Amino acid sequence: MDNATSKRNTKQKAAIERVVLSSCDHPSAETVCERVRKELPSVSLGTVYRVLKALALEGRIREISLPNAPSRFDKTTDIHAHFVCLGCGSVTDVNAEESEFLSRTRSALPDWRIEEADIVFKGLCPNCKEIKL
Repeated sequence: MDNATSKRNTKQKAAIERVVLSSCDHPSAETVCERVRKELPSVSLGTVYRVLKALALEGRIREISLPNAPSRFDKTTDIHAHFVCLGCGSVTDVNAEESEFLSRTRSALPDWRIEEADIVFKGLCPNCKEIKL
């Protein structure tokens, strides 16, 4: 890879990371791409996917894998739970020091070290719940 390509990729990686770190809505790769294109119009969706995967592997962001839906990306990398709305698809952090489920799991496995956990609650957000009533 030549120096020009390296600089371009570094610029793209920095922009992609900046978008995720400034987002509170757990954006998908497509959403990240739309936001990055405001700064770098020629960035490809493939580049965004590759960079997001690399940033997640480096531990700089967290990938939230969802069944039957595109992955979402989170700026918060420590273990925490998420709530996924089955109506609108929004992803929200569950603000708790440590979920009871995780606490009980640690108690049940005292000799194990938990490094990752995907705790996802599914249901309806307040807006979608109101619509379904």
